[in-house]
Amino acid sequence: GHQSAVSILVSLSPDCVCGSELKVTVRPGDNITLYCDCKRSTGVYIVWYRNCSHENQPSLVLKRNKGSWTESLPPNFHLLKNQSSDSYDLLILNITESDEGLYYCGTEEPKVEEKKHITSKYIYYSYSNITTRIISLVDGLPEQP
Repeated sequence: GHQSAVSILVSLSPDCVCGSELKVTVRPGDNITLYCDCKRSTGVYIVWYRNCSHENQPSLVLKRNKGSWTESLPPNFHLLKNQSSDSYDLLILNITESDEGLYYCGTEEPKVEEKKHITSKYIYYSYSNITTRIISLVDGLPEQP
């Protein structure tokens, strides 16, 4: 029979060009958990990004801020608090082709500096070493033995 598959590529670089990659294949309808290795602390927020492979799809940015997520999560996206790493993992249920893209987490740390009469506000960003690219393969591929 024919089946479609969704590939998960885990890369050690944010641009997915270099670094070792781990490729895992899951079928549409499967669940997958993406792990974040960034630690949360006071004033530091965990942020999840998705750079979609389709230009017409916006980047999905999920921020944990003051106890709530700033973006409304897609119904099949769930953020799970990871007690051991003090971070938030991203669980995607019933994965479909529309979920493909490049996923990575990071931290956001708003800072305020005051120098004489100038107050500057900026946000310090840092990114995870783990990048996960979700790619769906076209339907109708021959099934592997």
